[in-house]
Parts: sequence; C-alpha cells; structure tokens
Amino acid sequence: MTTGDEAATVLASEAAGEMLATAVATAHQTLDSWRLDSVHARPGAETSATYDVTVSGERQYLVASTVSLTDEERAAVKAVRLESDLGVVQVWRHPADPRLPGLPDACVPAALTGRLARVGIADAAVEQLEMLVLRPMRRAVLRANVSSHGLSGRIYIKVLRPDAARQVLERHQACGMAPKAYDAGDGIVVIEGATGQPLTEYLYRPDAPRYLDPAVLVEALDSIGEGAMEMARRRSAADLIDTYADAAIKSGADAARVDAVRASVHAVVEADGAPGALVPTHGDFHAANVFVEAGDETRVAALIDLDTLGPGYRVDDLACMLAHLHTLPTFDESGYRDVPRLIRDATEDFSRRVPAHQLRARAAAVLISLMGGSDDAARRDRWLATAERLVGDSHG
Repeated sequence: MTTGDEAATVLASEAAGEMLATAVATAHQTLDSWRLDSVHARPGAETSATYDVTVSGERQYLVASTVSLTDEERAAVKAVRLESDLGVVQVWRHPADPRLPGLPDACVPAALTGRLARVGIADAAVEQLEMLVLRPMRRAVLRANVSSHGLSGRIYIKVLRPDAARQVLERHQACGMAPKAYDAGDGIVVIEGATGQPLTEYLYRPDAPRYLDPAVLVEALDSIGEGAMEMARRRSAADLIDTYADAAIKSGADAARVDAVRASVHAVVEADGAPGALVPTHGDFHAANVFVEAGDETRVAALIDLDTLGPGYRVDDLACMLAHLHTLPTFDESGYRDVPRLIRDATEDFSRRVPAHQLRARAAAVLISLMGGSDDAARRDRWLATAERLVGDSHG
C-alpha cells in the first residue's frame, strides 16, 4: 500500500475527525462535530470525501482529498494542506472547488441569477435550488425551479471543468432530442427540463397496463446526429468487464459466479470482433435517461444525460437499455408489473437489429457494472442471476 492509499483510508475512518480538527484549527476555529457524508475514489487517482461539520458553532460542508494541488489552486480555494507519514491530504470548504470554478456561483441563487441573465434568461427568480450530485473536482448537478420572461419551469445546472462543459454543449447540439442547453461560463451548463416524464416513471404503478413499442426506443437513438462521431468514444461495460467484475466481487458478490460471467462475456466479445459499424450512440441509454409522452401511441420526447454521447456500437446502447429494464422489477415487483412484457418484446426487437448473442452478453456486462454500486446484497444477487441467464442464452 502506498502512502497515498494510506492517506485515503483515513478519510473514511474515525481518524478523519482529528484531521478535520487540525484543518479548521489553522483558521483559529474549533471542530464541534462532524459526520462523513460520502467518499469518492477514482481508481489510480485521488480519493475525496465530504463531511457535514459544525465549526465554532457554524454548520459547514468540508471536502478532503488526496489530490495534488498547485500553490495557485490551493490559494484559490483556501485549502489547508496536511502532511503526515501516511501522505498528503487537502481540506477546503464547499462550494469552493479547485477544478470547478463555476461551482460557487451555481450554488447561490443570487449568483446563479446573474449567470442566467448572461444567456438571455432575464429577471429570473431561482427557487428550490437543490444539489443532486457532487463529485469534488469532477462535476456537480443541481436542480432548480425558475420563473422568468424567457424560461419557466425546472432547469438543471451542470458544473464541470470548463473543457468538459464545452464537450457537453457540443453533444447537446448533436442530438435532435436533447433539451436546450446554455453556456453560462466557467464550466456552468444550464439545461432546460425535458418534455414528458422519465420512462422509469411512466412504467411505474400504472392505473392501466402500460405498453411501449421497443421500436420507438431505437428511433430515438436515430435522432443522434453525425456530429457525435466527432466526440471521444466511451468504452462500454463489455470493454471494462474486468474492472466491473472486480468491483462486484469487492462489493460482496460471489467471486466464482462473477468470474464465470466475466469469462462468458470475454468469450463472446472476443470471438466476434467488432459487432457492427461504429455509429452515433448515447453511451448511457437507459430508462431514466429517456423521457416519453403518452398518447394514442407513446413516443419518446427527449433524451437526457448526453455526457457520454459519441461513436460506438448500437448493440451497446440496446444492451444498456435491456439490462436496466431487467433491474426495475428488483426495486418493486408489483410497481413494475408490466416491465417483464417490455423486456420480452425489447429482447425480440433488438435481437432482429443486432447480433442476439452479443446483445445478451453485453447486457450481462452492464448488470455486472451496476453491482459494485449497490449496497443491497439481495438485489445484487438477482442481477447476477439475470446476468448468468443472459450469458447462458448467448451461448445457446
């Protein structure tokens, strides 16, 4: 274990309290209480943790990370550098962030109003600003209700590194079903709320049986233009099966069973070579990222979360959708009672469009990729069992 690894272990341990107390003491303050909120580890890179704390009677939110900062970055966020035999940890106060310069403005309604004015959303009243995702130095996603002359309703604010923000804007321009996105500067991307409702909500506890023609999902993928082919290609779950299998085993899954699925995925993927031509793909095509409008015939109204849009194989998008559909009944069997029928129909439809054995093996890889992020052992086991059935079918 390297010193960096050892420092990372402190972030989620009881020793973090002493570390935080030392950090706030540099400003002549006292740590009254602390609670670990989350830990974010990037394999081969830094580990960061966030904490709810009370400092000299004031509630604060602190970030600690093993990241290496320049003197300029450290000064910009007033980070405290702590060094010991275990390694180096940097501590700073949210919403400052050394790699996300737009985060402070995105987190304050008055400052966000100014950013909205820059992109033509004038006299905006920002209400119910809520943090949905925070990955220190990587990205943040916030949601707000806005009323103005130029836009009314729900908006989403993505805060990214400035170069990554430019790529997100380009991806929105490349997709005909993408909600409108605005460049608010310093890595802040403002995205209008999508029309319709997420497919996950549409399928959940319907008053009457719900049906969706799987062909409309494929048609939605066709709305992604050739501009996507200029983007960086994302590696699929099948490409990263070893990484995801190791994470699943680390989470507590049966190693022998996971390894058997891993081997089957490798066998199918490596035997065939490329499963078709490279085409514009979504890269994270699942039910929560597809918005639909119900009518005489339910149609796809929007695609969201386009950060992964780029060149890839159609089979991987379809496998991602199929795998995520398989997970829905594991959250609520009766609530998603119509989903098994959709799974059957989607499997049949997709299998006519792409190699069926590749579809199943790659869907199994997606299921394995989801296991490492779940803390429900019973649910993980159901996903693993489904992955086993899929790779069994892929060899049939």
